Amino acid sequence: MNGMNKSVRLVSFVCSLVMFSLNGCAPASTAVQPATETAIPTSTATETSIPTPTTWSLVAVGDSIPFNSRNDCPGCTGFVDRYAEAITAATGHAVTVKNLSQHNSLQIDGLLQELATDTLRREALANADIIIVGIAHNDAAMNSNDDLCDGPNSDNPDWSKYNAECAVASAELFRPKFESVFSQIVALREGKPTIFRTINRYNDWNGWPGHDLSPEGLEATRLVIDAWNEMICKAAQKNGFVCADIYPAFNGTDGLKPSGDLVAADYTHPSDKGNEVIADILIDLGFAPLAP
Repeated sequence: MNGMNKSVRLVSFVCSLVMFSLNGCAPASTAVQPATETAIPTSTATETSIPTPTTWSLVAVGDSIPFNSRNDCPGCTGFVDRYAEAITAATGHAVTVKNLSQHNSLQIDGLLQELATDTLRREALANADIIIVGIAHNDAAMNSNDDLCDGPNSDNPDWSKYNAECAVASAELFRPKFESVFSQIVALREGKPTIFRTINRYNDWNGWPGHDLSPEGLEATRLVIDAWNEMICKAAQKNGFVCADIYPAFNGTDGLKPSGDLVAADYTHPSDKGNEVIADILIDLGFAPLAP
């Protein structure tokens, strides 16, 4: 009985010792934390879409200088289209062109009448972001039959009757009409941002083949166009337009240089080179208020 108990105690002791050793070597039990999924920040930014610039509308009105007839200048790109292309290149805005100028010897009175009665023309101007007026050519004193210099002699002007006084007085007769054209067109836009541009006149009498001017005639045309262009630009500036002074580019700073290759074979309308020159002068004025 004692031996048996000793054996049992020995076995129990050994077992206890083994269990003690095992427990002593084992690491302490720790609570196992459940796995959690870590959210990886993702960019909430989406690819920015660049809006397509709005299309702008350019409307030109006036005489045959901005018209660019293929009969006057075959293969030429007119300054109106060149100007539109430059605006697109500079701003990214496509420009649609509606050239409503006319090849019919249009004068300022005719344009005033159209502004009063031509609904389609008025609507086009009212919806235009860019407006060019070119109506400087056909009313200057030597083209007119009712000027204050030599009266009804537009086909064969009497240059001896031209002087600075009558040149200025003849131009001033037209100031109210030009101011009315400019102010009416600005009013049609009702304050919306708009590029308003006009051009003045070059001297297509000086250098006209087969119609050589005498020194007296050359001086007379200079006096007339000096006064005429000053009147047009002042009328424009007073009524919200910017005037592109194309005169020096064609005829020099003294107004005595022949227009030469800047006019087409008819020596009236701009050549391709002349159209480029006019467009460049317009471009140099900038594109405010539509673009900086």
